[in-house]
Amino acid sequence: MNKALAALAAAGIAATSLIAVAPTASAAGCVTSGIWTGYLEPGTVVYKASGGCSDLNLTYADAKDDTSDYYVGFYKNAAGEWRAGSRGYFAIDDGRYGTDTFVLVSDLTPGRAFSVGAFSYGGDYVEITH
Repeated sequence: MNKALAALAAAGIAATSLIAVAPTASAAGCVTSGIWTGYLEPGTVVYKASGGCSDLNLTYADAKDDTSDYYVGFYKNAAGEWRAGSRGYFAIDDGRYGTDTFVLVSDLTPGRAFSVGAFSYGGDYVEITH
């Protein structure tokens, strides 16, 4: 009986520690999409996911012909026209970045079309967490 209670207690402690390291609701609601950039214009078109992230966060960059580039977020407005994000271009080295390090566009509504443009070259690969 004591062995059974000890095993049950150990299982409860293990389950509690698993719950404690579960991701937060906001982190769990984010989606990451890969985009091939356009040259001074939108590249691959992606649609803003509904979930915990309201911004377009650049979380990975790999410039095609260099070790860095300048990136800008684009989105389609209500009239269906492409607009550059008000934050403009960011100089970003190749690498992986945390969410909120480079916010290309803030408060984009779910379902809205967006993309990324590059200043130096088109065809760079970036990942956007949204």
